[in-house]
Amino acid sequence: AGVGALLSSTHGAAQVAGNARELHWTNATVGAAGITRAAIAQAVFFSFDDRSGDKATAIEEARANLATLAEASGSAYASELSVSLIEELVAAGQETVDMAEVGLSTDAETHRLTFVEPSFAMLRSELEASQSKLTARIADSESTGGTISRITFVAIAFLIPAIAMVVFWLLLRRRLREREAEMQAYVDAERELNRAKDDFLASLSHELRTPLTTIVGFSEILSEDPTVRGPAREHVHLISASSADLFRMVNDVLTGARLDADALSMQMGPVDLAQQVEAVTAPYVRAGEDLQIGVPSIEVYADPLHVRQVVHNLVSNALRHGGDHIRITGTSKNGYGVLVVVDDGPGVPPELEDRLFKRFFHKGRQGLVAGSVGLGLAISDELARRMGGSLRYQRIDGWTSFSFHLPSVPTVDLDERQPIFAGTQHTD
Repeated sequence: AGVGALLSSTHGAAQVAGNARELHWTNATVGAAGITRAAIAQAVFFSFDDRSGDKATAIEEARANLATLAEASGSAYASELSVSLIEELVAAGQETVDMAEVGLSTDAETHRLTFVEPSFAMLRSELEASQSKLTARIADSESTGGTISRITFVAIAFLIPAIAMVVFWLLLRRRLREREAEMQAYVDAERELNRAKDDFLASLSHELRTPLTTIVGFSEILSEDPTVRGPAREHVHLISASSADLFRMVNDVLTGARLDADALSMQMGPVDLAQQVEAVTAPYVRAGEDLQIGVPSIEVYADPLHVRQVVHNLVSNALRHGGDHIRITGTSKNGYGVLVVVDDGPGVPPELEDRLFKRFFHKGRQGLVAGSVGLGLAISDELARRMGGSLRYQRIDGWTSFSFHLPSVPTVDLDERQPIFAGTQHTD
């Protein structure tokens, strides 16, 4: 209407006014389509994570913009093609917002990219073509005031919608930055909580080790005392075995906390594998456990304390969850010392093998690995890797096999060693 008044005194004023009104509708529709597109994207974005409660507001804004855009199709200035494209964009947008509202965020984002974006691009292309034609018509109809008219049309056609879009995107970016700040604060809080948990576990484990060491030591002394006989000797063996298992689990918790904090120290050097196995299995043998041990003297390059911890976990695992027959053997192969603990137990279901060396590995409420907390094999695997070796699981001909690989004391360049498998493997 303002353009019509401005040019009312010129030749063809009525035609110019009509074209101006049509151009005004075209510009408004371009702006409405752009804002609607952004509102749909905002609704999908907030549907992924609605902790701040912005999802409902975004959904409501998107629906309001879709309704406004749909009203534009009823204008007398809308061409048949423009109406069709507007209806197509509105339909695609409504389906996308519906998906976002019910929590189908991924489907909503896919639908937005597949249907909303192409529909918007086609509508914008059609409307921009109309803008060019209308602008050309008005320019041809002008006889006076050409410069003023062009400035007015440029402002109407491009400047106002551009300003609206810029303001909207600035507001959206501010909202996104606020959400990013909230997410960062949440992540920092989670990290602090995990750090506090690890500190607590490490402190608790350290405090438990002192009384446990006393219990384990005195139970070993009593088990070797010939004056302790009959039921009393059985009770002493039970105390020894139970306290040793508890001591092992406390060590696993403490080691896990140190690994997480990257504070675990290694005293690497030559270690006789047979001596470490003897130190670990002697209490079990004295307690009457039937272990078939055949480990020759094999020197490996490792930390003796952590070697014993891994061996203790493997032997305890076989006794707890394995069969009646347990064999412990050792050999040297490809520059590595290999300790193998096998039993004729049922093993681990094949579908769970990929998670065998994960922490807190359980099936339901039943632990499937050493110890009741599901840490033994996970900690053993991490220790093996820290010492340059690996831990491997296999199921062979009805036997469950855990092989503990450690590098031999270097006599050749380490790069010449053949690589070994680290992880789990199932063999029929």
